[in-house]
Amino acid sequence: MKGRLRGCSSGRKKKKKEVCGGLLSLLPDDVFVDILAKLPRLDLVALATVSRRHRNIAACHELWSMRYRLKSVEPYMYVYMHMYPDPMPTLRRLKRIHPPPPRSFCPAAAPVEGSCFVRTDRGIYTIGGLLMDGKPTSGVTFFDCIDHKVYRVAPMKMARSGASASLIEERKIYVFGGCWDDDVTANCWVEVYDIHTKTWELLSVVSMPPKIKMPLKIKESMTMHEKNVYMVAEDGEIFFFSTSECRVLAAGGVKDSDPENHNDWRLYDETFICRGVGGRVLWRSLYKLGWNEVKGLEELQKQHIIKICAFPPDRIAIFWSQGPAYQTLELWFTEVSLKGHWETEDEFQLWGNIESSAAVFSDSSITAFHLLYADSFFL
Repeated sequence: MKGRLRGCSSGRKKKKKEVCGGLLSLLPDDVFVDILAKLPRLDLVALATVSRRHRNIAACHELWSMRYRLKSVEPYMYVYMHMYPDPMPTLRRLKRIHPPPPRSFCPAAAPVEGSCFVRTDRGIYTIGGLLMDGKPTSGVTFFDCIDHKVYRVAPMKMARSGASASLIEERKIYVFGGCWDDDVTANCWVEVYDIHTKTWELLSVVSMPPKIKMPLKIKESMTMHEKNVYMVAEDGEIFFFSTSECRVLAAGGVKDSDPENHNDWRLYDETFICRGVGGRVLWRSLYKLGWNEVKGLEELQKQHIIKICAFPPDRIAIFWSQGPAYQTLELWFTEVSLKGHWETEDEFQLWGNIESSAAVFSDSSITAFHLLYADSFFL
């Protein structure tokens, strides 16, 4: 009798679960997707645990495209941090300014020294780098910010470290430099990954002027005018790459004035932003070499700025660390809006306004941390 009653109880629970699942299954996929598109992201995560059907729909590209159109997305920052004495970097998600404790993802897929990164609407590609034996790798991984999984991508045709990469037209990733073999650098300096076909292709590049020496390490690369790439080599020399003509143009030996101290370049329309020294944020025109300080951010000069990244649609995110030795280390995030002003008929200035600022991470167990990569996503 006891076993029979236990069986009846189990049967009733199972039937109740099946009825609930049956009611949900009556909804057509298009109706269900329309409902999910209007929910907060955390509710989507909760629904994904209900059934495989919910999980598959919650991760589908059509749903997230609809969420973008309906503006149902929320801003998140993803950062790769190496926290000492931990041996490997980890990926953390920070929800804007006042998040819960940051959550760590996928430490096994951490980038290695010399890796470069490319952000897409859905996630982060980690490309190349140095292995433990000191040799460059052709390995590539993709971290999906929607389902929080790491996927192995087809490896590059050439092993690379110290390369730079740019996304063109949301479809192709161009990887520049990083080839350590002098015999193949000129012929294999650029290769491109097609996100749709999931294939790599080495490009035969025409250089202007002919026979210019291709730089081994590209410090910065930024997409401009949709199909061209502006590059700064490790020594500061400037190059342009045309994707339509597959041509590299040297800027006549023109160099950046201080490449060692100009980091985290970003291009907004025709204005460059970068991280300078002494807590300064700098800007310059696409067509001029002289850097100027962004006005209105003087209070940040007291801080140790360690990273700048874009924060759509027209803002930047500034990360800085705080905490003397033997005290709790904190990572701070500041959201800054930018606006240009003509001070006189001949003088243009870029002004920044701090919209919000707060600590987003703190840990008394770490001795130091290094922010390898940061970027924003709307999810």
